Amino acid sequence: MEVQMSEEKKRRPFRVIFKLLVFLGLAAAVAKVLGAKKDELFGLTESEAREKFEQKLASRIGEDVASEIANQVIPKLKEKGVIKDDPAPSASDEDTSDEEMAGSAEEASSE
Repeated sequence: MEVQMSEEKKRRPFRVIFKLLVFLGLAAAVAKVLGAKKDELFGLTESEAREKFEQKLASRIGEDVASEIANQVIPKLKEKGVIKDDPAPSASDEDTSDEEMAGSAEEASSE
């Protein structure tokens, strides 16, 4: 009986070490995948990131749910500095859009 117990005690430390190494390997793999995803989104604007999220998720879970998830995730990534704000439209862009609107309004009234 004593011989069997001593053999089990000798094996046990190796099992613990093996399990610990497997766990650390899995944790490293998960960290690597998450790092790659973060790098994929780093530097994108908010609208680009939202579009990317919705494209990937819409095929799996539907467009409505994908937009809800994007609405929850994008602000958190924005807080962490992964995603940038959308650039504000410049004054020349606003003038052009106003002129286009005025032109289309004139065309509609002349008809």
